[in-house]
Amino acid sequence: MNIIQVSNTDLPGRKFNGHDLQLSLNKLGHTTHQLVLEKLGKEESTVKICDNNELFVRSILRKLEYQLSMANLIYPFGKKIVENNLFMNADIVHYHLIHNHFISILDFPKLINLKPSVWTIHDPWVITGHCIHPLECMKWKNGCMNCPKLSDAVYPMQFDKAGELWSIKKEIYKKIDMDIVVPSKFMADYIKNSPLTAHFNNLHIIPFGIDTDCFKKYNKQKSRKYFNIPNENFVIAFRAEDNEIKGTKYVIEMLNKLNSSIPITVITLGSYSLPKDLFKRYNIIELGWQNDNDVIYSFYAASDIFIMPSLAETFGLMSIEAMASGCPVIVFENTVLPEITFAPECGIAVPYKDSDSIVKVVERLIKNPNECRARGEKGKEIVKKYYNYQEYVNKHINLYKEILIRRNVLKGKFL
Repeated sequence: MNIIQVSNTDLPGRKFNGHDLQLSLNKLGHTTHQLVLEKLGKEESTVKICDNNELFVRSILRKLEYQLSMANLIYPFGKKIVENNLFMNADIVHYHLIHNHFISILDFPKLINLKPSVWTIHDPWVITGHCIHPLECMKWKNGCMNCPKLSDAVYPMQFDKAGELWSIKKEIYKKIDMDIVVPSKFMADYIKNSPLTAHFNNLHIIPFGIDTDCFKKYNKQKSRKYFNIPNENFVIAFRAEDNEIKGTKYVIEMLNKLNSSIPITVITLGSYSLPKDLFKRYNIIELGWQNDNDVIYSFYAASDIFIMPSLAETFGLMSIEAMASGCPVIVFENTVLPEITFAPECGIAVPYKDSDSIVKVVERLIKNPNECRARGEKGKEIVKKYYNYQEYVNKHINLYKEILIRRNVLKGKFL
């Protein structure tokens, strides 16, 4: 099959934006390319569709977009995709992160109706007027009027035009027919319950997968030596970001309340630096944002527990990476994460935004190393069974074939 993956960029988010998928498909004998606006890697199969001058125009359009409070309507890059020979020769086109100041909503019908298409939905933006995560807000069900989230971190608005954008999306989606992929039942429920997307009949749940063999090479003792962590310490890991959605504040609250007779090391990935007063209480290791897999895998392997206090996620890849390392995961209820971590069998879900509940669970696990080990081993089993990377690739191949057979465009050589 000749397949195109379309996303804003290649390397950031490569595990879920089609980049690694295209590499795997090529190894299996398919012809696959990724079309991107911003190319950071060196893969020949990844093709940048715009030059630097056009990217400069994009930066101007972003400012204009904010002034008009009309997100994802004025970008001209959909035309660049249609004009690309790789697109024209493709059997199927798979869209990923395309709303990152990339493709105008108004271009969706032309793009999607030209070729058999798949769209992996990575967040609820598709069903809202403008925000990425509606959280407790339910206005996405009836028009997004009087939006309470105008200061959304990704698409802030000067003027409330969320209702207008919601209506535009509704009219545009009526004109397109495509297969939708989501990584969880949680996201599938968004699609089924939205007046914008409920008519999409071909909805598929394909969880992201990881290569579990990568995690087997890293054990606790060596990883702790790598970070100079004493073996007797209890190690708490989490992602630290200055972003409301990631919920870092709830872990900080927990650390301020935690009572333990065992020395504790706190280790973080992410761009946020923890408050200075915590450094007086704990041995803190801040790794920053990392692309070095040795550091990332060692981060998980060195840890006793991983806390993922996100208020919203589409999937939560870090949770299954922690599970693959044998690390119990603590998450909030009312998010996708209890589903992904198989709570309460494996993951531990606590009440939403409740740092006191996190304290109780952490103190319990500190006192019960056997429970930590048991949940860690269960996590490894679950990841191996449900989040296998090759199975993730195979499910996409089968989906592509199913679509092409349905569209009567699959040639015999692909069967």
